This record gives sequence, structure tokens and C-alpha cells, in this order.
Amino acid sequence: MRLMKEIRMTTFQSSTKTILATVTVVLLTAHPLMGESCGGSCCGSRPASPSGESGVHLGHSVTPSLAVASVPANLEGAAKAVFSNYLTIQAALANDSLDKVGTSAESLAKAIGSEGGRAFPKEIAEQAERLARARDLGAARKAFQILSESLVREVKAGKVPAGTFVEVYCPMAKSSWLQMDTVVRNPYFGRAMLDCGRVKT
Repeated sequence: MRLMKEIRMTTFQSSTKTILATVTVVLLTAHPLMGESCGGSCCGSRPASPSGESGVHLGHSVTPSLAVASVPANLEGAAKAVFSNYLTIQAALANDSLDKVGTSAESLAKAIGSEGGRAFPKEIAEQAERLARARDLGAARKAFQILSESLVREVKAGKVPAGTFVEVYCPMAKSSWLQMDTVVRNPYFGRAMLDCGRVKT
């Protein structure tokens, strides 16, 4: 009887090690957009007084809370259409969803192609069209990355009133995106690392 108990215990321990090894492999799988490991640059404790480019420094949440994309009330015409659609896309990708991404990207491109959208470079419309053709999250996020870089430049150039957006930088994707608030919602990694990012000042 004692021999049987020892055998069963050994089998159980062996199975546990197998399960733990499987979980470890899954957790260590790299994300397609990952540029560098967090290594403390994005995760960890929040500093009491953020400095440098960090206005807000957040780690990873276990139960993320997603907000619905809002419409910039102080924008008009083509700029309102461009950034409203952009925010819809950003919120969807942060939620690991392609819902409305294609249609919003098409609307963004059309807004730039309209008479009132001539203030925006035509290349942004082309970037939005490429995003509209994305058929999976990986492709959509890569296209969104390029689109975001362009729109961040437009915001810095004064195409919208100051204070309308904040720029958030993800050190792992090595890219920024725009939001209207400082609650970080990462579109490049979604729910896996929703609040990984630094709000630039």
C-alpha cells in the first residue's frame, strides 16, 4: 500500500511539472510587435514623481477596463472626422477587436480626400487605406503603427488645438499613439498588456 502511494505521488508531481512547463512556454511566447522586453522600462512600480518624458507610468493590469472612444468636441470638419475615426480604431485594437476598424479607416481616408481634408498629407489617406485592407489583428496593428506616427506629427505641427490629445509611447512596440486622456490603453498589445505605456509630456 505504501509503495502504491509513493508511485501515485510521483506521477502527480511529474504531471504538475509538465503543466507548469507548458504554461511557462506560453507566457514566454513573443508578441509580433515586441521590440524589447519590459525589463522595468514599462512595468513595475509607479514612480512617485514621474520625470522626463513620462507624465504617467503604468504597469500591466490583470483585469483591464476599456473605455469607449469619445469624439473630440473641439474639432470640426475633416479634422474631426479624421481623429474621431482614428480613436475608434485605437479603442478597437486595444480591445483585441477588428470591429469597425476597416470602416473607420475607410472613413478616415475619405475625410482626408475631401476638400476640407487638404491640410493633411495624402500619404495619411494611403496609410488609412492599407489599414482598411488588414484582415487580422497583426496586420492591422502594424498599419495602425504607421498611421499613428503620421498623425502624431500632425498634432505636433499644430493641426489640432493644443491639449486635445496626449501622446502615449510603448517601449516594447517602440511606437506612440494618440488618446484624449491619460488612462493608457495600448492598441499594439491589447488586453495582454493594456496599460503598458508612458504618457509623454
